[in-house]
Amino acid sequence: MPLIATIHIHSVQYQKTKEPTPMPKPTISFITANYVARALNYNGDLDWATHDAATTGLIDGHSFSAIVGDIAAAGFDHIDIWTAHCHYLAHHDSDYLEVVKGLCSAYDFTLSSYAGGLRPSKPSEIEAPFRFMKQLGAPLLAGGIFGTMSAQEAMPHIQAACEKYDVRYAFENHPETSIDEILDKIGRGRFSRCGVALDTGWCGRQGIDALEAVKRLREHLMIVHLKDIDKNGGENTCTLGDGMVPVEKVVRFLIEDGWQGSISIEHSAYDHDPVPEIVTSRSRLLQWM
Repeated sequence: MPLIATIHIHSVQYQKTKEPTPMPKPTISFITANYVARALNYNGDLDWATHDAATTGLIDGHSFSAIVGDIAAAGFDHIDIWTAHCHYLAHHDSDYLEVVKGLCSAYDFTLSSYAGGLRPSKPSEIEAPFRFMKQLGAPLLAGGIFGTMSAQEAMPHIQAACEKYDVRYAFENHPETSIDEILDKIGRGRFSRCGVALDTGWCGRQGIDALEAVKRLREHLMIVHLKDIDKNGGENTCTLGDGMVPVEKVVRFLIEDGWQGSISIEHSAYDHDPVPEIVTSRSRLLQWM
């Protein structure tokens, strides 16, 4: 009888180590208000309102095309359009809105927000910017409230406009000197479509700890205007990390906490083109992220 050998082959299964899923990170955006002084050739005038009016009056398709070309060349693919570059009152009945939309599409930009202050004197004036923003294609309006209506008076009407146009509103701090004051302006979360656009630079100017602010405002935080202030204070902004605001700590907290909003780099120089410094800021921001 022949000897039959039975050979058992044991299969060995190799379990591939699963790489951890990368945590989604905030987007990095360029706010076109960085060009606040461009229309007047960076003449050094520190009056924001003067530059705002000049920009609104002088902007056209050719100059906006140059702006978005420069932003794309600087490495950005998300932008926040400043109201002066496409204004809901000055440009609502012209072809310029379609020119802006076409240029953003040509450069494949994603619009993070429509950025600028509201100045309502009565409730009927609140709807227009949100209607215009919807036409522009921006999902969020980020700015303060500076009209004769208080933020508390305006907020219910803002909520209604946001619901009507399926958009959101983020209140930006400027004169506020405490985190509680910012919370009071948005009704402490009563309005589902309204939150906070934290301006870290204005935190520094008003003596608010920007890191503490992002921690306490985390659940209301829709967008961050990441701005650093020259160590001498005043109106001068600077490259992120060179000034008095703890911007690196702010960013690292947001990353560790899993926040997935938009970080808009803001450096609105009055006497020179800020883009080279913004490019440096973006490089540092990527390292911190």
